Amino acid sequence: MSDLRSWGFLAGGAVVILVPSVAVLTGWRPCFLRGSRGPVSLLGITGLCVYAGVLVDEIPCVVGVSSGVHATCAYIGLGLMGTAVGLFILYDVLVGADRRGRK
Repeated sequence: MSDLRSWGFLAGGAVVILVPSVAVLTGWRPCFLRGSRGPVSLLGITGLCVYAGVLVDEIPCVVGVSSGVHATCAYIGLGLMGTAVGLFILYDVLVGADRRGRK
């Protein structure tokens, strides 16, 4: 069951997180962000950090590594998720400053 869950997270994350993140990094802007003058590429990098966190956390489950390696990978994944939260907050602060400048 654990392998099935891990493969589901990897496949679902690739479709839901990885594809739009790479598309945003290559220049595509979603319709709800077209009017924003903020750095949309930060959202793409945020998505890549989230997917990297999923990879680092789920690959050891699929491979079946020892508990020490799995714990280390979980801490690395947690750090990547924290980085993603920080990048999203940075994007929100920059867009907020942009909105205040427009008024």
